[in-house]
Amino acid sequence: MIQERFENITLAYQRSIGPYGQHNRHFMENFKQTLDREQLLDDQSVIFGIALDDPTRVAAEKLRYDLGLVLRRGQSTSLETRTLEDGLYAVFEVPHTEADILSFWKDLPVLTQGLPADWRRPIIERYAAPMIARHLCEMCVPLIQPL
Repeated sequence: MIQERFENITLAYQRSIGPYGQHNRHFMENFKQTLDREQLLDDQSVIFGIALDDPTRVAAEKLRYDLGLVLRRGQSTSLETRTLEDGLYAVFEVPHTEADILSFWKDLPVLTQGLPADWRRPIIERYAAPMIARHLCEMCVPLIQPL
């Protein structure tokens, strides 16, 4: 685990509303096709997956999940954009398999023990093309920043 500060990140994004899980895989494939059509996807692309709601508190049919491509300087898009809230994150490298990602979520309380996790902000799944090429992704847990 490393700590990393996210600053000035603008995302070209799409939102899905409905149950998390298998649906998100199809959503990702469709999102990447859209990025291909817009000529935004390349070997340096970074996609964030952001589950905006707690499935223990929000009905499955109302769960919101954003997929966003990090826009680099000079990139433009017809997609909606949003700016990610600046902040400090604990970044965990995870093998990019369904089993390992599920294991991360199951082990999250142990992995974050002793960290000043900010549970008011969403955990971000980061899929950077160079990492995906090595069958890895990153889970970014927001941290409370000291004043």
